[in-house]
Amino acid sequence: MARFSIQQVRGLKDLIQETVEAGTNAAEQVHQSIAKQPYAVLKRIPLIAPPARIIERCQHALTSGIYQSIRVVNQVSGSLATKALDHLEEKPEASGQPEQDHRSLLP
Repeated sequence: MARFSIQQVRGLKDLIQETVEAGTNAAEQVHQSIAKQPYAVLKRIPLIAPPARIIERCQHALTSGIYQSIRVVNQVSGSLATKALDHLEEKPEASGQPEQDHRSLLP
């Protein structure tokens, strides 16, 4: 069975975090771009234009908030994973625990 060092796991964690961030940004851009299309048509109709603008702003804010919450969860998850890896890396004698080798992790 393959073993991974804590340094390799840290690199994998960083890669996953960066991928989630980039994917979230790309998805939000596409989502907002597609969502603008029907509003562009509705804003050309005089009676519908004012409420369409309001609804568009609400939709944009809601969508942005959802994508921002994904980013926050990604950042918090990454911080928690970093703290867990830091804990594994601590010297056993400093923690008062029996010596164990945590520097190598199973997949």
